Amino acid sequence: MNIGIFTYGTRGDVQPYIALALGLMDHGHQVTIAAPENFKEFVEDFDIAFHPLYGNAEEGMNSPEGQSVLQTENTIKLMKYFFKVLHDIKVPLRKSYIDGISKVDFIIANLATLPITNAIAEKQNKKVALTYFMPPVVPTAEFPLGDFDFLNFPWYNKLTYKLAHAFYWKFVKEETNEFRQELGLPVLKENLIAHIGKQKPLDLYCISPSLVPQPKDWEENSKITGFLTVPNKNREGNTLDKVPAELNDWLAQGDKPIYMGFGSNGVGNTAKFISILNDVLTKTNERILFCTGWSLFENLPVHKNLFITKYVNHESVLPKCKAGIFHGGAGTLATMLRNNLPVIIISFYTDQPTWGKIVERMKLGVHIPVKKLNADKLITALEKVQTEEVRNNVAAIGRQIRNENGLENAVNEIEKYFNTLS
Repeated sequence: MNIGIFTYGTRGDVQPYIALALGLMDHGHQVTIAAPENFKEFVEDFDIAFHPLYGNAEEGMNSPEGQSVLQTENTIKLMKYFFKVLHDIKVPLRKSYIDGISKVDFIIANLATLPITNAIAEKQNKKVALTYFMPPVVPTAEFPLGDFDFLNFPWYNKLTYKLAHAFYWKFVKEETNEFRQELGLPVLKENLIAHIGKQKPLDLYCISPSLVPQPKDWEENSKITGFLTVPNKNREGNTLDKVPAELNDWLAQGDKPIYMGFGSNGVGNTAKFISILNDVLTKTNERILFCTGWSLFENLPVHKNLFITKYVNHESVLPKCKAGIFHGGAGTLATMLRNNLPVIIISFYTDQPTWGKIVERMKLGVHIPVKKLNADKLITALEKVQTEEVRNNVAAIGRQIRNENGLENAVNEIEKYFNTLS
């Protein structure tokens, strides 16, 4: 099969698809990952074909306007900015999608790409499988959507998903119907998710059933597969992103450190984080490996217990750490738990607060919304996640996650689905 994987956003929106692409390629399929053009080298390092989608997500995040929005730490404003960025580049962006989809026979897409991929797929009569790396948005009576977990009874639980779908449609309706008209397709009078749902596409949640069990009232096309693990080697067996000698030396000089990093999430209020980091280094003996990622930090402290870098290879470095502080992205959470690290989730937006609540409810760590973060809360959280209770809980979940066959399950479901359509 000739399969195209379409994703847009940050590194966390791209990285799990590396694992999926390699799994499909090992089954003999031709796979191309289509993502923002700044991920070209990252994808091609794994010997996976790459198709650039117009735009550079990192530049958008670090533009003056992007930084201003990030500093608000406001989820709604961040979502509006994300859709504004896409609106401003819609003409070349849509063309890059059309070019990419025209080269493949089957499409794998996610929520961020759905308004465009679904329209082109409908026009070109190609089938789409949906994949997600976040807590489910498929309605169930068993539990409410994460952001609405004030109550928990069947009719309310189902209602929370309808509200979320309506909210999503409010953001994408105008652009979706404008593009459909450009393609000569009828305007949608119903919610995009309801429209797609009638087609019963494969709907995979590539997350751990140990954290979110599959609801019993889901239909057959919706499944929870388990996390997808990105290998540390390319197809030739060459190790990728080896740990730099300087970092290895620092790791060997003392106790296991705390990993702290927010990846491509983007931290707007960097002064707040620098102040907190200074306090932690002053008031504790913790060693901290700090990864700046896409964030623009200036005047970070110099301290023997602090090592600063832009990125590390999580698969190589996290086993050498004792706990993790991060934004709550599903891919990083999976790697942390798989390596028995208790976690502190500093949530910013989208699904991050939900993962934070899950982690806290299961006593695998601590959740602190970014607006409530201060040095005292972080120091208290560091003490809590290193208790025997939390460490034992994390070890148990880690064993379960290591025994999941998430990638194999996802590849098998995708093959079965596309084969029935061939």
